[in-house]
Amino acid sequence: MLELINVTRKYGDVVAVNDVSLTVAKGEFFCLLGSSGCGKTTILRMVAGFEKRTSGQIILNGRDMGDDPPYCRDVNTVFQNYALFPHMTVFENVAYGLRIRKCNTAEIGTRVMEALGQVRLSGFEERRPDQLSGGQQQRVALARALVNRPSILLLDEPLSALDKKIAEQTRLELTELQRRVGITFIYVTHNQTEALALADRVAVMHNGVIEQCGPPGEIYEHPKTRFVADFIGSMNFLDGQVTTATDRGCRLRLAERWDVEIDKASPVAPGNRVLYCLRPEQLRLSLLPARDFENSVPGVLRRKVFEGDATLYLLELANGQMVTVSQNNYIARLARDFYELNQEYLLLWSRTSGEIIRA
Repeated sequence: MLELINVTRKYGDVVAVNDVSLTVAKGEFFCLLGSSGCGKTTILRMVAGFEKRTSGQIILNGRDMGDDPPYCRDVNTVFQNYALFPHMTVFENVAYGLRIRKCNTAEIGTRVMEALGQVRLSGFEERRPDQLSGGQQQRVALARALVNRPSILLLDEPLSALDKKIAEQTRLELTELQRRVGITFIYVTHNQTEALALADRVAVMHNGVIEQCGPPGEIYEHPKTRFVADFIGSMNFLDGQVTTATDRGCRLRLAERWDVEIDKASPVAPGNRVLYCLRPEQLRLSLLPARDFENSVPGVLRRKVFEGDATLYLLELANGQMVTVSQNNYIARLARDFYELNQEYLLLWSRTSGEIIRA
C-alpha cells in the first residue's frame, strides 16, 4: 500500500532522514521505533504531507504523492497531544473532517456514530474533552481520524501522555481496533515495549536510517547490529576471545575465568577477540558453586531490584565486569538451585570486523 524509495529529508546541512526505503502492506500494523531525533516522526510527517521530502519517492496505492498537500492524501493522523477542539463536543470533534468535506447531515450522523462505536465511546457524544479521561480523549482522536475512512492511519506517539496502566489497556484496544477495521496503521514510538506488543513489523531507526526491519520476535531475538541489540530490551556485552574452533563448535574465554562452550562452529579463528551478548533473562542464578555447572562463572551479588513478576540482579564478575540477570520470581521459587545458559539466542560480534558472526 505504501512504499518509500530512497527518501531523504535535509534541514540545511542536517540530514534528518537519510536514503530510507521501506514498504508497508495493506492492513499491516507497522511501527517506526527509535529514540528522539532518529527521524521517525519526520518520516510520518512526510507521509502525511506536513513535511516536504528533499529527494526520493513516497508512493501510496501506486501513485507518487510526495508533492501532494495533506488534504489530497488518503491518510489521517492521530497526534501526540490529540489536538481536540476544547469548545466542541465529542460528536462535533469527530464530525469536523466530514463537515470540511461538506458531507450531508444524515451521512455525518451515521458515520460519526459508527466511528464512536468502533472506539467504544457510544453515549459520549455530548461530552466535551475536559469531561473525559486521557484514554477517552485518545479514543476520540482515533474516532476523528477513522471517520474519514483513510487508507492509512498515522499515529504519532499517541500513548505517551497516558499513565502505564491506561497505556497498557489502550494498547490492547488499539490492536483489537486495527484488526476489526482493517485499516493500515503506521505507528511512531520511542517505547520498545509498545512497538513489540503492537506491531506486525518494526523498523528500528537510528541517525536517520533504518538499522533493521522485521517482525518483533526477529528484532528482539536476532538483532543485526549492536545498536538494535542494545536499544531493544536489555543486553549484557562481554569481551571475550575464541580459544578453540572446529566445525562442530567453539570455545570462548570470557571475563578471564569464564569458559563457554558453543555447539555451533565459529567463523572466527582462535585468538580473535569477540563481543559476547546475552540478555538478562537468558542467564540463571544458582546458590551452588559455579564449578558444578557447564558454562558457569562465579560472581558477587551487588544489588537486586524487585519488579513484581521478576527480580533484577546485578552481579560483579572476577574481572570487575557487571552483569544483569533477570529471574522470574515464580520459577525461582520452584527451582532455587537451577542454572543454565540459553544458547539459542546467543549473539556474537567480531571485534576485528565489527560484524555479527552468529545470531
